[in-house]
Amino acid sequence: MKQEQGFSLIELLIVVAIIAIIAAIAVPSMLTSRMAANEAGAIQGCRTIGSAEVAYASVNNQMYTDLATLVNPALGGFLDSRFGGNFNGYSYAAGNPATVPAAIATLPNGFGFLATPTAAASTGRYEYGIASDQVVRFNQALGGAPAPKCGAADCVAGDPIGKQ
Repeated sequence: MKQEQGFSLIELLIVVAIIAIIAAIAVPSMLTSRMAANEAGAIQGCRTIGSAEVAYASVNNQMYTDLATLVNPALGGFLDSRFGGNFNGYSYAAGNPATVPAAIATLPNGFGFLATPTAAASTGRYEYGIASDQVVRFNQALGGAPAPKCGAADCVAGDPIGKQ
């Protein structure tokens, strides 16, 4: 009488096929969730930069500054150093969000920052901005992504995020 031990090749192939099917279903959902998390982080990052600008202005004669000064620990360290580079799939830089008037976004009496995904296809679909009015705004969709919804309609550049 022959003692069989282990699994047959067919049994192993069936298990591998089942795992591949589950992975094919789960991976796209995971990537979309990661992108949404990066976008939520970018919106919160814009709010953090806005708060840091207000804190800086409160101790510097109501004058705003640039990102490098906010990050510099010798000048108060109003922001974490990660904001100076790639942070959660987004990079932050000075810029005028599309519909913010240039007078509001011009240093030292105003500011404007943009959060742009480092790789639009994998880290984020949208660009966000904040200016002296402290409202995070949708700036543009990237990589052919459809615009997000602002209420029932599609967002256009300058629409505030989180308000209808």
